[in-house]
This record gives sequence, C-alpha cells and structure tokens, in this order.
Amino acid sequence: MSEGHDGRSRRSLLKYLGAMGATAGLAGCNEGGEETPTAEETAAETDTEMETAESTPEPTATATDTPEPSVSGSVTLVHDTHFHGRFGDPEDPANIGTYFGLIDEIRSENPDALVLGNGDDLASSVLSSVFDGEHMVEAFDAGGLDYDTFGNHDFDMGPETLRTQVENSEFTWVSANATNTATGEVFAAEQGAQRYVIEDVDGVSVGITGLINEEAPNITSMGPDADAEGLVDSLNEVVPEMREDGADVVVALSHVASPVVESQVAPNVDGVDAIVGDHAALVAEEPSVINDTVVSYVGDGFEYVGELQLVVEDGELSDHEFELHETAAVEDGLEANRDVRSAANTYRNELDEQLEVTIGETETPLDVRESVVRREESNFGNYLSDKIREYADADVALSNGGGIRTDTEYEAGEITKKLVMNILPFPNNVVKLEIDGETLMAALENGVSAVGDLSGRFPQVSGIEYTYDPSAEAGNRIDEATVDGEAVDPEGTYTLATNDFVAGGGDGYEMLTDADRLIDANGGALLSTLVIDKIEAETPISPETTGRIEVVDPPWESEDASRVAPVTLD
Repeated sequence: MSEGHDGRSRRSLLKYLGAMGATAGLAGCNEGGEETPTAEETAAETDTEMETAESTPEPTATATDTPEPSVSGSVTLVHDTHFHGRFGDPEDPANIGTYFGLIDEIRSENPDALVLGNGDDLASSVLSSVFDGEHMVEAFDAGGLDYDTFGNHDFDMGPETLRTQVENSEFTWVSANATNTATGEVFAAEQGAQRYVIEDVDGVSVGITGLINEEAPNITSMGPDADAEGLVDSLNEVVPEMREDGADVVVALSHVASPVVESQVAPNVDGVDAIVGDHAALVAEEPSVINDTVVSYVGDGFEYVGELQLVVEDGELSDHEFELHETAAVEDGLEANRDVRSAANTYRNELDEQLEVTIGETETPLDVRESVVRREESNFGNYLSDKIREYADADVALSNGGGIRTDTEYEAGEITKKLVMNILPFPNNVVKLEIDGETLMAALENGVSAVGDLSGRFPQVSGIEYTYDPSAEAGNRIDEATVDGEAVDPEGTYTLATNDFVAGGGDGYEMLTDADRLIDANGGALLSTLVIDKIEAETPISPETTGRIEVVDPPWESEDASRVAPVTLD
C-alpha cells in the first residue's frame, strides 16, 4: 500500500466471517489467520459454556462493580464512486492518480479513516478486456483501499475471473446479498470475500457489509451458482448479526441505485447507520437521512470523493458531518498518489503496445451513441450483427445495444484495435440458437420494452426487419417483423446468432435460455476479435443504415450527430 496509509496499522482489525454465521479472528485482509471453527465445533463450545454457567453460582455484585462505559467517538468514511475498469485521462485533472492523491490528503487529517468502494470497479473497459480487472486491483492496493463490494460490472468477465481478483486483493470484498447458491455462502468466500466485517476504529466497532443491485443476474455474467438476493431481506438478516457481534455502527457499501435505496431499502431496514455509494451515478451534495440511516452518494468516475464523519455518543449515532470533495477543483498543489499513478502508467503502456495498431479504416462515421444503439437502427449495430450472422451462418442475428459502448459518434478515418475494444469491451462470445418464430417475436418484444429508459436490451439486428411503436404497451409494440420479406411464422424454425450474455437470459432475454445450442459460448468467437478480423479483411468499410428497424412516431427528437470523441486509454 502507498505511503501515508499508516493509519491502518494503528487500527485494531477484527473480522467476522459471516458466510455461515460463525465468527473468527483474522490476522489481516485475505491473508492466512486462525483456522475458522466449524458450525459443529462452535455449537459444541457453546454447549460446554452453558453447562459451566449452569453449574457455577453467579458472582455477587459488590460496591466496586461498575457498568461498562458507553462507546463514544467518531468514524470517518471516505467513499468513492465507481470506476468501470478505467484509469481516466492522465492529462485530465481528475484521474485515478489524483483521485487517490485527494484521498491521501483527507487521510492526512484523519489517519484512521476507512476508504470504501461501492462496486463496478473492475469492468468494463478496454483495460478490463485485456487485464481482466487485475489492473484495478493493483491500483486499489497501491492506493490503500480498505473495503469494496460487488457491482454488476465486476462480473462482466465471468465469476471465475472475479474470484481470482478477489483472491489477489489486499483489500476485502464484502456483500450481504451476493451469494453462492451452491453453498449458501457469500460469493467468493473461499477467496476471502465476507458477508460483513467488524473493525475497531478509535474505540468504535464499525460493521461493514455491502449490497449488489438485484437486477445484476439479468444484466451481467454471474454464472449458474451466483445470485443477488433481495436487498431488504438480506440486510434484515445480517444487521442483527453484526450488532450481536459487537458493531456500534453499521455501514453498507451500496451498488444499488440511490432512488431505490432511499425509497425501498432505508425505510424498511432498521439498524443501518449509513449507506454509501450508488449504481445510478447520481451526486448528492448533502446526504439524506431516512429511518435514521444516512444515505450518501457521490456520482461516477473521478469527479468527486465523499467524506462522511459519523459521530457516536453513548453507543449510538448522534450526528454526522459531510464534505463533497471535487477532484478537479482542488488546488494545483495536489499531488497524485505516486504508487497508484505508477501502476496505472504501467498498464497503460502495456495496453498501448498491444492495441495501438491500425487495422483498417471506415469511410463513414461509426455511430455508437446510446441514444441510437438503445432505441433505433445504428450503422455500427448493423455491421456487428451482420458479422455475427455471417460467422454463425444463421437466419437472423440480434445484438443487445447495451453491449455497444462509448456513447460516441466516431468520424471516418483509421480504426485501431483499441477503438474496437473500447466499443466492444465485454468478453462475450457468439452463440447460435435454434428457436421458433414465437420465441423470436418474444425476443423482439423484450428488446423494445424499455426504450424510454434507454435500456441496453434494445435489439440491433441482421437478417430481419421490424417496425415497433414505442407508445404502445410494452409486450405489444412490434407492428411487423419479416425474414427474407416474409412475416415471421410463430410455428416456423429459425436459427439465431447472438452473444452468450443474451443467450443466457441477460437483459431480460429469458425466453432464449432453453433454446437448442448449435454453437455454444465455448465454440463461438469473441465479438471484439471477430470484428477486428473482419475489419482487417474488408477494409475500408462503410457501414450504413438500411431501414431494417423502423420506429413509429418516435417521441424523441433527433440527436445532434456532431459529438465526436477520440479513442482514450480508459
């Protein structure tokens, strides 16, 4: 960890392994400590203690007996945003180096402060696609992060990759509701993740747990044995355990949309003193207080750091103070954390060597704006879907708009490997399914069911044309769909090429999960590699819109197509 984070060595760290309800003292984060007792051993010890208590007379109180003093003190929580596997532009005043430099300044005034993440840190980005999140773990270790929780994007590389990064982390991952359904434990328990921990900070016992958004299994690649349990039920189960194990203060690291936290979680869970973090990338200049829970969230990326001080009197939270730090607004004298900056530069340089290679050129702008790929036909969406269909030799192809990233229109010109991996950062593979026409229509209806929210499920397609009415009731928006000029036959058989995320039911495509696999994920090409190879073979390319998706009376205005952004290292 970086210099200046010596406060951690002055804190007494007591971690409770809450995966099975048993507790054990550990020597440190993810390192070998004392052997955890089994549930049977714990029960046996408890029985022995009870027998001893029954056979031994209770001591008589004396005049010198005094009650345990109530705990008073303060706890400082430094909580970040979520970084999506990015380091930020090193030329921008707000990047991961300066971000941890600002955190260092805060810790210089509060050496016992806890530095907390809130998930969605390992992915998705070009760096994530190449380094599987290792780059963020190393940067967080260098910066002295104390705890993090899981966000949906942390599973983008698959559960086994995430388990590897949990095991490699010097900081500790906590979650109340990310579970291993096969064992009932917290996800990645064997690699060091915990349901909660309790840490002594200046005499105050702080219980720390985490929350992943409930919809995560539908929008990322959690695998068959991982799940996101209910938010309220999970907290209502774990908070009493934390209190019983001695927590004076309970804090939840949250990768849940702040409106959901404020309307559904905080009002229905007692005993949580603070919930920090967000999934929705919103910024609150001041925390809200709901049901005696302080709710604080500071946005997305590297813009803001939250500093929340919890004041404890007589064993209870009595007050709080908050400061929202803006990274770019800090005086010029702010020094980047050298260790974090060095780690970031090492990975940037290696990425440059691997990806800064021109593979071809485009004669037309490439439109991957979210306002296009998530509600109407996109020329890049067409190109991607065409290449998937050609590769799989399928009747039709469907690509979810949420898998197409960067929210930019790129001007005509050279295309590098890095550009393609920026646009297609997820490690998704081509899958070929055999389905009937009824299932195909259900998939299209799902795809257009949430265009008002710019949902990532919107279907970019090939080999099929469809018309939809966004003002119609969801589930009844497709006016017409044709394959080879013929209306889709509900009883007909079609081959569909898509990606393994969609085929596995992601983004609401559950109707595809039981379809026959003609090509499974293990046999299909990686999307980004497929597109890179095709561009190299076909350059120059000229993707166009062809009218394969028609929108009836779109309620949105035409977007300004002038926004053009360069490829960046993050």
